[in-house]
Amino acid sequence: MRKAITRVIVMMFVLLMYTFWGGRLPATQKLKAQEGTGGQIAFTSERDGNYEIYVMNADGSDPRNLTNNTATDSRPSWSPDGAQLAFVSDRDGDREIYIMNADGSNQRNLTNNTESDSSPVWSPDGAQIAFTSFRDGNWEIYFMSADGSNQRNITNNSASDGSLKWSPDGTQIAFSSDRDGNWEIYVMNADGSDPRNLTNNSERDDFPAWSPDGTRIAFASDRDGYENIYLMNTNGGNPINLTQAFSANYAPAWSPDGAQIVFGTYRDGNEEIYVMNADGSDPRNLTNNSANDMNPVWSPVAAQSDGRVGVSETPPASTETSGGQIAFVSGRDGNAEIYVMNGDGSDPRNLTNNSADDYDPAWSPDGTQLAFESNRDGNFEIYVMSADGSNLARLTNNPYDDRFPVWSPDGMYLAFMSSDTNDNREIYIMNSDGSNLHNLTQNNAWDGSPAWSPDGTQIAFVSGRDGRNEIYVMNADGSNVRRLTNNRDFDGEPAWSPDGAQLVFLSEQDTDFGEVYVMNVDGSNVRRLTDDRVYEFSPDWSPDGAQITFTSRRDGNDEIYLMNSDGSNPRNLSNHPAFDTQAVWQPVAVQSSTPTN
Repeated sequence: MRKAITRVIVMMFVLLMYTFWGGRLPATQKLKAQEGTGGQIAFTSERDGNYEIYVMNADGSDPRNLTNNTATDSRPSWSPDGAQLAFVSDRDGDREIYIMNADGSNQRNLTNNTESDSSPVWSPDGAQIAFTSFRDGNWEIYFMSADGSNQRNITNNSASDGSLKWSPDGTQIAFSSDRDGNWEIYVMNADGSDPRNLTNNSERDDFPAWSPDGTRIAFASDRDGYENIYLMNTNGGNPINLTQAFSANYAPAWSPDGAQIVFGTYRDGNEEIYVMNADGSDPRNLTNNSANDMNPVWSPVAAQSDGRVGVSETPPASTETSGGQIAFVSGRDGNAEIYVMNGDGSDPRNLTNNSADDYDPAWSPDGTQLAFESNRDGNFEIYVMSADGSNLARLTNNPYDDRFPVWSPDGMYLAFMSSDTNDNREIYIMNSDGSNLHNLTQNNAWDGSPAWSPDGTQIAFVSGRDGRNEIYVMNADGSNVRRLTNNRDFDGEPAWSPDGAQLVFLSEQDTDFGEVYVMNVDGSNVRRLTDDRVYEFSPDWSPDGAQITFTSRRDGNDEIYLMNSDGSNPRNLSNHPAFDTQAVWQPVAVQSSTPTN
């Protein structure tokens, strides 16, 4: 009991110290030469008798004092180009946000008010600095321009908010808050809207840090008794303890290539800076001296010891994509809407923005229009709009549902599924203006999910005509129907590869869960691409055929994933607590005109 009380008292003291100056809390590994990433690490140290901002090489060598004054300086943050550092100093009587060049020159006060300001973080474009401030009587998150102008409160609530980090694409802020009674990790849009609790447990979670590719968040938590570094998906799913130590570990920061994480720890009896691989392996001490060292942050580029700035030896990790835009369906605004995002998942924009449900977007062959279904007029009908959401037009007007539109490769026609009085569902075709409607399938079974072949001569579709849902193909005029799959379970959602040689599809043939499969267009050579024992569906090819988007529930909700066409390297593109699904790739790359934050 006495040991438990002592541990609580020690942790409370150290947490209090970090709230003010960035210190905190443990194993016994000797310093070993770091290999790989390179660049510079800025940090806070008291090795000269008071807290100063230092910079060292990524292997811990050549530490240099940048601030070198009698005040307390802490919490450094690199500008995106590596040319400047923002930091906190009390040299003017209270804690303010300062900025200086990467060599320590040209130090100047940006905030200059009578209350405490702390924890500066640059926006990815370098135009803004986010920080915390006590000027409203509690800790709030503020933004200001990089020159200190236009300071404004973003969180504006009665709780305390802090430990903020900007997402790599600039659209979101991860931060910690006690608004739900204890410290949790939240994510909000960069304008302060839509705050979401990611951790949601009874213990303290703090110090979020986005991975360079934007797919994961490292953070500190004492949920297992001691404060350790954890890693989770950006929706809060799949938290993993990386450090598993019996002393405090905190303030993680990623290397530019995403391969390593630097962090503060008390495992050697005082505060030291350690680095480990991103999976938690090979932790090693970088600072290794009797003074306290804390607040490590990795430079985005390699600032040289003489203050010059050069390109980092290893560039930040990136997710190569096939370009263009991806249209998809999302519930992030409370109902199903059509969105568009870049091929790497950045810059999501709502195109439909109404109170109805909108589904199944389909790009026109020239990439300038989207067909989709909507129940805005009482039942599901086929609509078309320009790629920016303008010029909305209704194409069908049927008292029963019309769904799953898909364009012919020449852009002259739309195929879709239509219901009748008896809820019989058939595949219809019409001109792209909604005229000249006629039935292609004409049978008493369920037919749906049409997909036009790239050469325009065939349509793949799903039918229950043989007693269970299977994938069929027919000529574009409805003739010569052939069955491609023959399984005891559901097969659906076919999509042609750009070269017309393969079909990717959803199947439950090997499992109770839907998985993504691919086969030749004659039904041969069936291969399973996903194997996660969660439902994965809605596959679609990239324009070059190198990648496949699909929807997966592996993170606990419907998210849009991207993988190589052989099933390798799956990664989350949408990363949002709401459902995201039905991703379809634009056939040509129309550039976004909406700037990111």
